[in-house]
Amino acid sequence: MQPSIVGSTSFGILWTNTYLPKERWYAKPLVYTPPGQKQLVFTASNQNWIRTVDAVTGAPINARQVQPPFLQSDLGCPDMPDFIGIVGTPVIDPNTDTAYFFAKGYQNNAASGGVAKGTYKFYAVNVLDLTDRPGFPVLIDGHNADNDPARYFIGGTVLQRPSLTLIDGNVYGTFGGHCDLFNYTGMVTAVSTQPGVGVTGMFAMEAAPGAPFTTDIMEQKGGKAGIWMSGMAPATDGARIFVVTGNGQGHENKDTPASGRTPLSTLDEVVANLGIGGGKISLQDYFQPYEYIGMDAADRDLGSGGVALLDPSVFKGTNGVRRMAITIGKNGKAYIMNADNLGGFKMGPGATDNILQTIICPNAVFGGAGSYPLEGGFIYFTPVGFPTLAYKLGLDQKGSPLFSKVGQSIDNSAGRVGVGVPTVTSYKGQPGTGIVWVTDVDGGLKAYKAVPDASGNLIKINIPPTGGLNKFQRPAFGDGRLYVTDGNARVICMGSPVSIPLNCTGPVDFGDVTIGTTKSVQVQCTALIPITKINGLTIQNPTFQASNASLPQGSLAKGATFSFPVVWNLTQTSIRDENGASFSSISPGVKTSSLTITTTNGVAQYSNQLPITLQGNEVSDAAFLSLSPPEVDFGGIVVGSPGAATGLDSAFIIANIGSSPLRILGYAYTGTDMDDDDGALTFSNVTQTQGGSKIGEGFTSSALPAVGSVVAAGQSLTVPINFNSAKVGNFQSVFTVWTNGGSKYTLLTGSATTAPIGKLEVETSEGGWDGSGIMDFGTVSAGTTKTRRIRVCNVGGSPLTVTKSKPPLQTELLAQNPFADLHEGQSIAPSECAYAPIDIAAAPLAPNNPPHDVSDVWILNTDDQTFGVQEVQIRATIVSRQLGPTYDNGTAMYSYLGCYLDTNPRQLQKQYNLGTANENGICQKTCQDLGYRFAGTEYKIQCCK
Repeated sequence: MQPSIVGSTSFGILWTNTYLPKERWYAKPLVYTPPGQKQLVFTASNQNWIRTVDAVTGAPINARQVQPPFLQSDLGCPDMPDFIGIVGTPVIDPNTDTAYFFAKGYQNNAASGGVAKGTYKFYAVNVLDLTDRPGFPVLIDGHNADNDPARYFIGGTVLQRPSLTLIDGNVYGTFGGHCDLFNYTGMVTAVSTQPGVGVTGMFAMEAAPGAPFTTDIMEQKGGKAGIWMSGMAPATDGARIFVVTGNGQGHENKDTPASGRTPLSTLDEVVANLGIGGGKISLQDYFQPYEYIGMDAADRDLGSGGVALLDPSVFKGTNGVRRMAITIGKNGKAYIMNADNLGGFKMGPGATDNILQTIICPNAVFGGAGSYPLEGGFIYFTPVGFPTLAYKLGLDQKGSPLFSKVGQSIDNSAGRVGVGVPTVTSYKGQPGTGIVWVTDVDGGLKAYKAVPDASGNLIKINIPPTGGLNKFQRPAFGDGRLYVTDGNARVICMGSPVSIPLNCTGPVDFGDVTIGTTKSVQVQCTALIPITKINGLTIQNPTFQASNASLPQGSLAKGATFSFPVVWNLTQTSIRDENGASFSSISPGVKTSSLTITTTNGVAQYSNQLPITLQGNEVSDAAFLSLSPPEVDFGGIVVGSPGAATGLDSAFIIANIGSSPLRILGYAYTGTDMDDDDGALTFSNVTQTQGGSKIGEGFTSSALPAVGSVVAAGQSLTVPINFNSAKVGNFQSVFTVWTNGGSKYTLLTGSATTAPIGKLEVETSEGGWDGSGIMDFGTVSAGTTKTRRIRVCNVGGSPLTVTKSKPPLQTELLAQNPFADLHEGQSIAPSECAYAPIDIAAAPLAPNNPPHDVSDVWILNTDDQTFGVQEVQIRATIVSRQLGPTYDNGTAMYSYLGCYLDTNPRQLQKQYNLGTANENGICQKTCQDLGYRFAGTEYKIQCCK
């Protein structure tokens, strides 16, 4: 995917297919090209439909429903409405043209049956015709865990959410729970691709002796530790797999430090490295955050994101770190780990985490991290309701890898759960062509240039709107096209029309060009159709220059060729990169632009614009200082919390992007109060403290390079920094570096607050509020709607986050806005409240129907560790009008039976004409007085007994 084409008018929606009502795709589309055949797209839906379509046209090839899906109404968990079928993304084996997947349904392929009769089957189908391979499907239910045979697989209680992984003839699927309901245990399952073999391994993430156990499937004592990872697949390098778990119950480590190499039976809130020899699964290593028990209490699942194994050719250290792994979850912390030594539990300094780095994000992240191994190496996160963040790889003075935030998108993601994993593409692996793609449940598909500009912005690439997409998606790519799905039963294909008028060389690469010089490159083009006229060209970046006079004049026949020069002119360019300057920043590094040729075509339905990417590397002969990012925002720290013991960590990068050695001449910082009337800043020299170098009030660095240090051409140093404070307040510092290659500054900001405190209340019938957690509507008349609200107020000193929210979704008892009000990830500012209205929408009933009760719960939790899981009890009694004679309690003596046709011979043999004033109640009273058990009205005036 070339940025110049993606951002051009020739890129758009090529086709859209709409399928069944209430059909959704949690599994991502798969693009596959069978040997010698045309490319196809394989999809698998929540209704257990699998389909293949032509990747270019969207035309259907094959479709099949493998079995009826499981019904969401059997669960009481609203996360996946209507149907639960194929959820985890399948995997295709190109050696056999076989697609593998797990499908949820019921015993004997029934259409319903309840939780106890729910099952999972493992399918292997021929991608070419969607028929089952011999020996498949395989029933997973009833198999016992190898590491705890007392635990066995019950398909009704679990969910197969993550994508699948195929390794050495075994497919690995991972399982979690439905809203943490029922007696479930997180499982990793291996199934052989060979017919007749079946399940080869099953590993329970909670096992004896540390995990609780019960045989009652409805009791929540299975240990939990589910693996869901917002749909990410287990990460693998071929010899092992990495998974992340959520909340659990065993807590075997309690508060005692432990090596990740020692056995652990309760693998909740962990990153686990699992051995997979021959399909058998075993624990090899793990990492567990030091505050994991508090994370459980606040429902801050580590397992809301998967593991990203980074490209080891780029993401590594010079200190022996050969492979890096990243995970990030609901607590908003990104854990950067050594994949070969994850870190165990509390094995770091002061019994903290023994990992490479912790990055604090402003909110929860679902799905995980994206990465881009070119141009120095970048990683990306998208927190709920915040911009997509970019971090660049560097090395500290000891050669340990360290990331620094270098940019972010201008726009925010949706303020609710569902934003997908950042996915990065490039054009043939060439620098300057990276694109970060983000799927958003509200904003649709978004695209950004992968490398931030000098101001720290991820430049947005404008693409046609798709509308909101399914949650936790990522686009699938194939031959210049991409595929996404939305919540309106649509599969969408986007790309550049194949009907382009010209084929021109691109991208045009100028290589290294020294500032003050020029370089010319010839662009070769061939006409693919008869062209009436080449109208001209335009270029975004004025330093790239080409003349319309160099283009051919007049018409071109099909097959005609021409060429024209493009010059990269840096003779008028001088290095201008001062902080705060109003002119544009010019600095060494990779630069890109887009050249667009406009045509008048001799054939209809061909694009009249052809974008071509121009790129090159600006080079400075002198030393040149780059200090990034322009701002390091630590966010907030809660004074007195466990995290305050170590403070918040971040980093900045001192880089020499010139061609001569860079010498550091000095440092200084400003105080927190920068509101001087004359605009002048007061600087202080860097001083040494117990924690390292003081670089501002509340800010320190444990490894600031000494004055006089030299950074070689093309090299960089990543400087670790920390923010901490024992007092409440806002802190900021302008930290400045002076060198022989210029001076730069970065703004350091942070705040210290008191803990959030959540207060849950329900609205009373009088309009007041109480903290009982019981919302009793009393009686509600049939055909009417009553509404009351739940509210969560933050009476603490820092933002409160809703970490769990499972609203009621019954027909007559339901949240008005179940995916917007009090949603997971919602942030509530101090002294503010968030509200959620609940309706009792009583269905219309005929008179004299018996009353019936409705009840449900709204399950809530927040990151206030004293809040705990709350279940708001909601109930009501729905009553119809009671006509005629009644008992002492107001219930009618006559019950409504319905409307009937009474023909000869009549069942109600006597008729009384009671006149136009007659109605059901009068008729029933008349019949009761006469001793009749049945009464009916006919023609309004007649009462029949």
